[in-house]
Amino acid sequence: MTDDADSGADASATDGSGADADGDRLDVGFVPAEVPGAGLTGAVETSALLVEHLSRRHDLTVYVASQHAADDVDLPAEDRVEYVIHDDLPKLPHPITAKHRALREETDALESHDLVHSYSSVFVPVLADLSTPTISTLNSYVAVCPKGDMRYHGKRTCSGPGPAKCVACVGVTGARRRQGLENEARSAYSSLGKLPLVRDSMARRNGVDAYHALSPHLAEDYAALDFPAERTRVIPHFYDGGFRRDPRTTAGDPVTLLYVGGLREFKGVQVLVRGLAELRSRGVDARLRVAGAGPYGDRIKRLVGELGLADAVAWHGYVDHDDLPDLYAGADAFVYPGLIDEPFGRVLLEALAAGTPVVASDVGSTDYIVGDAGERFESGDERALADAVERLVADYEERAGAIPDQLARFEPETVLAQFDELYRDVATGRLRRESRPSSASSPTPSR
Repeated sequence: MTDDADSGADASATDGSGADADGDRLDVGFVPAEVPGAGLTGAVETSALLVEHLSRRHDLTVYVASQHAADDVDLPAEDRVEYVIHDDLPKLPHPITAKHRALREETDALESHDLVHSYSSVFVPVLADLSTPTISTLNSYVAVCPKGDMRYHGKRTCSGPGPAKCVACVGVTGARRRQGLENEARSAYSSLGKLPLVRDSMARRNGVDAYHALSPHLAEDYAALDFPAERTRVIPHFYDGGFRRDPRTTAGDPVTLLYVGGLREFKGVQVLVRGLAELRSRGVDARLRVAGAGPYGDRIKRLVGELGLADAVAWHGYVDHDDLPDLYAGADAFVYPGLIDEPFGRVLLEALAAGTPVVASDVGSTDYIVGDAGERFESGDERALADAVERLVADYEERAGAIPDQLARFEPETVLAQFDELYRDVATGRLRRESRPSSASSPTPSR
C-alpha cells in the first residue's frame, strides 16, 4: 500500500519540485546502520526507507559494513543505488572493530563524494578522519554509553562516561537484570567491547561537520555531553506509507491492547502485564497482544501465569515487518511501557500511521511523537498505566481524531525536505567543523 505522501516522493524526482529538478542533486556516500532491508531493528528499517527515498533525490552510494550476510536480502532501490558491501564480517575481537576496519578500507571512495552521511553513531571516529563533509545520525546512545541506554546502574540517567565508571555500571546492571548467565555474559562482552568506541567518539566528537538527532530530547542529551549543539539538527523519522490505515472512532469491547518490541527488562513489558491485571481488577474487559521476543520473555510469561492472565494475553512472537500494519490496525491502543529514554521509538509512529492511538510512558521523546493522539503515564507505574488506558477509552474519538494532524509532522516529504536542507548546508560548508584532515594526512586504514 502506498499513500499520497509516498506518491509525492516519486513525483518529486521528475515534476520540478524535487532536488534533482532544482539542480541540487548531490553525490552522497550513505552508511546505514546495518544491511538495509534485513529487518533487524528499527534503525535498519529506517535505513532502508531512507535509501529508498533519498535515492530519488540524490546520487547514493551505500557502504554496508555488517556481520550479517547481504546476498539473501532484498536491498532497497538497487536500480538507483550503487552498493559497496562488506558483509559476513568477523565478530572477534569485537563487531565494531571489524566494521570500522571495513569502512576505513573505503576511505578514498568515501572522500570522493560531496558528503558522507552515516546513519549510525557507531562510525563517529571514522567520519572524523575524512576530509570530505560529514554527517552522523545520533540514533542511539552507543557513542557515549557502552550499554547504549544512558542509565547508571540501570536506575538513573547517567551524567557521562568514564572508563572505570562504565565498567562498574555494566557489571551492576547485569547483576540487577538477572536475564540468565549466557545472556548477561554476551551483553557484558558487547558492552565492554564498546568502551574504546565511547572513548574515541567523545575525543573526536568535534571532528564531524554536522549531527542529525532524531528528537529534541536526544539532541539535548548529546549537547549536555559537549557534542556541538550549534551543528546538530533535529530531523525525526518519517512514517512508512505502507502502514497507513484510517483510524477508528470508538474502542472495542473488549479493549484490545498491543505491544510490539523486544522482550527485555528495560522495555517495561512487566509493567504492562501488571497494568492489564489492574484494569481487569477494575472491571475493564481488556486483552493484550504481544508481538516480539527476547531474553526476558520467559519471566514475562511466568508473570502472566502468576497473575491469572493466561486467557487474556495472546503471544505472536516475532512478526514480519509486512504483517505489522494490520496487527497495529487491529488493536484499540498501542502501549509503549518503556522504562528508559530511547532515542525515538519508531513503533509509536508505526502505530499512529496505522490509525491506532497510543498509551506511552513519559520517557524520552514520547510526547514529541504522540502529542494529542494518545495518553501518557508515569513510567514503571502499572496503576498510572491503567488510568491512562481508561482515559484513552473515555476520550477515544478525540484521541483517534488527533492522529492525522500529529502524523502531518512526520510526512515523508516534510522530513525529506529537511534532509535536503541539511545536506546542502553541509556540502556547501554552512555547517562545518573548524578543520578537516587533508586527504594526504588522513590516517592509514587499520588492517
